Amino acid sequence: MTEEERKLKKWKEEIEKREGPAERLERAILIGFETAKRNRENKKRGFLKRGLWSTAIAAILILTFITSIRVSPAFANAVSAIPGFSGLVDMIQDNKGIQMAIENEHYQIIGTTGETVRVKVTLEGIITDESSMIAFSTFEYNTKQHPYQYIKGYRILDTNGKEIANDHSFSTSWNPKNDLLLTSTTEIKFDGPVPTEEMILEYQFADDIRDDQVIETIQIPFKVDLKPVKREQYAVNRTVVVDGQKIHIHSITIGPIKTAVEVEYDAENTKKIFGFEDLRIVDEKGEVWSSIINGVAASGTDNPDINIFYLQSNFFRETEHLNLQFNKLMAMDKDEAFIIVDTDKKEIVIQPQDGRFSNLKVNGKNIDIEMKGMKGYYHDPFSALYDAEGKELSMKSGSFYMRGDDEIHIGIELSNKKFTNPLRFPLHAYPSYIKGNVQIKIK
Repeated sequence: MTEEERKLKKWKEEIEKREGPAERLERAILIGFETAKRNRENKKRGFLKRGLWSTAIAAILILTFITSIRVSPAFANAVSAIPGFSGLVDMIQDNKGIQMAIENEHYQIIGTTGETVRVKVTLEGIITDESSMIAFSTFEYNTKQHPYQYIKGYRILDTNGKEIANDHSFSTSWNPKNDLLLTSTTEIKFDGPVPTEEMILEYQFADDIRDDQVIETIQIPFKVDLKPVKREQYAVNRTVVVDGQKIHIHSITIGPIKTAVEVEYDAENTKKIFGFEDLRIVDEKGEVWSSIINGVAASGTDNPDINIFYLQSNFFRETEHLNLQFNKLMAMDKDEAFIIVDTDKKEIVIQPQDGRFSNLKVNGKNIDIEMKGMKGYYHDPFSALYDAEGKELSMKSGSFYMRGDDEIHIGIELSNKKFTNPLRFPLHAYPSYIKGNVQIKIK
């Protein structure tokens, strides 16, 4: 057993002794990324410009340290040969695709460091596919203030300082023994092929997790040397029906970083489908590649009925047969998929028949509302809001947290712009489901 494997085994034993139910961790991660994803999607529309990355980062940071380390011997052996990577293991422990990329040496060591008076950052390495990249970084702070209050975001620049990709997401984890040490993964999507010229990864820091003001940056230059890989593309073009709702599976693309499934919900459906609960790919041996937990699980397109769902990648696994399977989708009747709130009267005017929303409180521009969820539901129900004239409203900040299995608290701070009551909130998610038994042959 190598020294790195001994460390991993020791960490695993220590973490398993901690009191920290896996359900709490999964809930925190899902809440964090649901919020982060909503922020990224809506920032293009000027919605939720502040606060949601804060919620996402905090939710993940609070509980990431209790994860048990689950890695294969092959992965542990591969990691042992990579300088600086041991601290990043927990970030990818639930992503078999990334683990297999590392096992198959599709990982480029960078190891370049930049620092300010308060923090030292090391870009440890990268993984790429045709048009995206994951960067792995470690942070070492020299202040006793909590480090997650400072990391704000990232930018990818050319050597002239021009931003060349603005579609990115990131997750952060702190060391359970030393809260001055952090690890981070950043996924960056380019409009075309990953550039082979020198680039700069810029790390941005703020005084507070709720603050958009960048107070300092660190820039680390690097160049991609990984051998280009060609993603596997499958034209599926199948339509399935679940509980009377038509779902069109257009294509599946498998790359080193993730698998993308392009799905369209039929415009004539009577229900609004929010997403899949158990979308997965299964090979001839029964091995399963499910949705990405610690990262972006879905993205929208210009067509509101078409979405891309991301699964763990089996790119480096030799398979004879692959099937796409799912059994459960989150969905509800379209004519109930919204709530209407009057902030002047401080009342919920309209909501779905099962009456899950309650305890509306309005204090100036701040709106607080409670929702009764259910075990296994960890989603923020809102993604936009409109006034009585149909004008989309922006918000200064938002909050979302849970107590127990079914008590959800949602907070919204409106901007100072005038609006006309009542307000309409289309539902972005809701604890309502349809079930079926779908299996589609990929190859």
